[in-house]
Amino acid sequence: MPFQFRKEAIEEDLNSNFPSQGQGNPPLYYSLSETVVPTYSINQVAEGSSLPTYLQTAWDSSTGNAVFGASTGSTTLISNTGFWKVDVIFAGATSLSGAVALTADIDIFDGLTSKPVWGLQSVVNQTSQSQTVENQEFYVFLRSGDSLRGTIGGLSGFCTVSVVYRQVADVNGNLVNPLGFSFA
Repeated sequence: MPFQFRKEAIEEDLNSNFPSQGQGNPPLYYSLSETVVPTYSINQVAEGSSLPTYLQTAWDSSTGNAVFGASTGSTTLISNTGFWKVDVIFAGATSLSGAVALTADIDIFDGLTSKPVWGLQSVVNQTSQSQTVENQEFYVFLRSGDSLRGTIGGLSGFCTVSVVYRQVADVNGNLVNPLGFSFA
């Protein structure tokens, strides 16, 4: 049997908002005001059993990094499956005599084809040296057999790409909390 109670404020509110239901004499008992139904939130963030996204994706001591650019060509950055947070910083300078655009690309490579996910081309100026600096953060998903690669084009030695990355979820979407984190 549910717990029943009578709350005059609720009855008055219902009677004033629903006058066609009558101003009961004796007072009307609404099922809305008679039964208390306990609720349970299954929201993990509300109950404190998971981190908010901005904390869950924090850089930690498992963060990996790679710097490439000393020579042209491709460098494998990540070859493990899952969801990855990636931060790229490109710094390049063109030479006065070079007049060649510097390019940097990051792609997902499945062993046969590559799908670009980030790219940059520096400005070419034949009368003066120009410098380009770019920073961008993004997320990628790598399946089995996929890898994240970085490629430099143009004059070798004139640019550097620094990539910092951390796994934020496994291939099945299970979140990976920062290394060493546990709920107290």
